[in-house]
Amino acid sequence: MNKTIICLLVLAVTLNAFPVFSQSGPGENSILSGLIKEALENNPRLEAAVQRTLAAEKAIPQSGALPDPQLTLGAMNLPVNSFAFNQEPMTGKLVSLMQMFPFPGKLALATDMAEYEAAAVKFQQQEVRNQIIQMVKRAYYDLYAIDRARETIEKNKALMKQFVQVTEIKYATGSGLQQDVLRAQVELSKLEDDLIMWEQKRVAGTALLNALLNRDPDSPFELTPKDLALLEDPLPLVSLSEVEERRPLLRAWKERMGRAEAAVKLTRRDYWPNFTLGTSYNQRDNLANGMIMHDFFSVTVSLNIPLYYKRKQGAKVAEKELDRAAVAAEYENARAGVLAEIESLKADLERNRKRVELYQGGILIQAQQSLESALAGYQVGKVDFLTLINNWMMVENYELQYFFALADYRKALAGYELAIGREATK
Repeated sequence: MNKTIICLLVLAVTLNAFPVFSQSGPGENSILSGLIKEALENNPRLEAAVQRTLAAEKAIPQSGALPDPQLTLGAMNLPVNSFAFNQEPMTGKLVSLMQMFPFPGKLALATDMAEYEAAAVKFQQQEVRNQIIQMVKRAYYDLYAIDRARETIEKNKALMKQFVQVTEIKYATGSGLQQDVLRAQVELSKLEDDLIMWEQKRVAGTALLNALLNRDPDSPFELTPKDLALLEDPLPLVSLSEVEERRPLLRAWKERMGRAEAAVKLTRRDYWPNFTLGTSYNQRDNLANGMIMHDFFSVTVSLNIPLYYKRKQGAKVAEKELDRAAVAAEYENARAGVLAEIESLKADLERNRKRVELYQGGILIQAQQSLESALAGYQVGKVDFLTLINNWMMVENYELQYFFALADYRKALAGYELAIGREATK
């Protein structure tokens, strides 16, 4: 009876302790694509970015419009003793209209500034969109690792129950030790505790993904694929010019640089005056003494004189030039940060690729063989139970590390795609 149970235990270890290495299941892309599509349709942060883009576009026609004309209605030179319009020759009813015209080129530059700002906001919207995609992928791959950890714990829990049965039978028949029984029971309890921990992480991970999808936090989520694939093709080689062209973050900063340059040019135009054209009509009544009074028509042109240009216009030009320099420095900082991020992510991808390949091609196979050897030795009494447990725990830890290395690889790939502004497989 003991030999039968131990043989069954050897078979269970052989079949269950080693993960099956496969390429991404056919459901991975469809599930993940569906989640990304749902997030892009429902995520409130992205919706806010879209609304900001629409609002910025509405500012363009406003910037190129003339100031509102000013209409004036009034009574001129009314005598206070009678308030009569036919008593004095200077009394009349006044209607005037005035329109200010900025110096030529100012409205065009103001329009350019609004267009640059709208373009920057639109590129920022695209950056937010790409960030949402990356965050969904990261949350999805985190759930993948959590699900694989739960499966591993469940599998090892069933295996440990068989360990407990074996130690109990060996102890009952006098061929085993009570400490082996207790150790197996402790390990089984530890697996129960680990399972609770991973269940809680699954709840938290599901809530995070649901938040990105704008779902209720406790909405159910489909199971992730059994395994993920490494990127078959090498990472695309990207040049600095390509990154600057494709990364929306950098495109947004370039548009802000254009806006800052237009602001400098507009401020320099303030050295030149704006013009105000006015026209007025003064209607007069005939006097009470029979004198006929003719109406008056007037036209005026006025302009502001930049008399204090050193304190006002000069200082404002200097201010905008400093702003332009600051925006240029911020662009350089953003570009350097993106390039550093790309190199860091490339290193992460390569490191996790090697880890996954090492686990697939060597570590897990060797750990599995070591466990099978320890189990065979335990069957004939050449290996103690502590050695058997240590070998089993080693397989469990390496298996978990394999799944998390694979998830880390895919998360780094998602970050790399965000950094270069396109998918790595295109």
